[in-house]
Amino acid sequence: MSLDNLILDAFGQWLEGEVTAERVRRIDLGEPDDALWRSLAEHGFADLLLPEELGGAAANAETACHLLFAAGNAALPLPIASTWWVRRALAEAGLALPEGPIALASGERDDQGLRCHRVPFAAQSRWVLAALPEGAWLLPVDCAQRRADGVHASATEELFWPDAADAAQQLPSDRDWRALGAAFSAALIAGAAERVLQLTLDYANTRQQFGKPVGTFQAVQQQISVLAEEVFAARMAAQLALRGPNWPQSIPAAVAKARCASAAVRICSIAHGVFGAIGVTEECELQLYTRRLYAWRSDFGSEAYWQPVVGRAALQEAGDSLDFLRRHLPVA
Repeated sequence: MSLDNLILDAFGQWLEGEVTAERVRRIDLGEPDDALWRSLAEHGFADLLLPEELGGAAANAETACHLLFAAGNAALPLPIASTWWVRRALAEAGLALPEGPIALASGERDDQGLRCHRVPFAAQSRWVLAALPEGAWLLPVDCAQRRADGVHASATEELFWPDAADAAQQLPSDRDWRALGAAFSAALIAGAAERVLQLTLDYANTRQQFGKPVGTFQAVQQQISVLAEEVFAARMAAQLALRGPNWPQSIPAAVAKARCASAAVRICSIAHGVFGAIGVTEECELQLYTRRLYAWRSDFGSEAYWQPVVGRAALQEAGDSLDFLRRHLPVA
């Protein structure tokens, strides 16, 4: 068995033992996640991308992608992907590695301070890497003014630092942090989408209507077949972005996020159509995933943001669409 498979198997076992639906519900509703993060770090999964000499697993982006599929499939309520890549970037820059989970967000400065409007996983993070045009700043969440986004059980918050500390660590502006966020959000969407498909199949095969499972009705079967197509398309798109170099490239990340974000809407619509009203209740596991699909769809830009990015890039380059795809998506 290869090292990558060993890591994936170990991570799957850890998720199965630690990340139950009930625990996810409690953390969503405000229970501290410190014990869950401590367990993840003690098992070595917080430093997946760090080199071995720094205590990491020296994994590549492809391995990270498969672990993110598993994390999305389990609705892991921790910013594991952003922590991986931020810690790697800090290590490459020779900077100190902070303890605790790290979120990633786009920031902006004004006369009053530094603001990040939508910070994914802010409720479960100790640090935020705020990406600005002149570079990226690693800032402590405890020093920020926080405002929740008002969505039920959401971990996304607006953060504002009235006085960004001079001692905050700064990374150079040679990274496309938004493309990174798009790539790992796409992988999380793909992982959660697979769980939604499984939940929908299980429900359709057990829910009885007119004396037989609803999954035997042709109309339901047709909808589930479309759902399956969207799920596997999302997985393929996410793999395009997290492949090859450890740092995602902008066009594959844009394609992945655009495809996965558009798939998320159809996946949620079909799954809730099959489940009916029960699907939105607190007791139903489905809503744990569809809420995340909508949140991850918006994180770092939805398809409405990334589709024009791909279109403009294609128009600026010589050659036809097939040449463009061959240049930027060689694995396709």
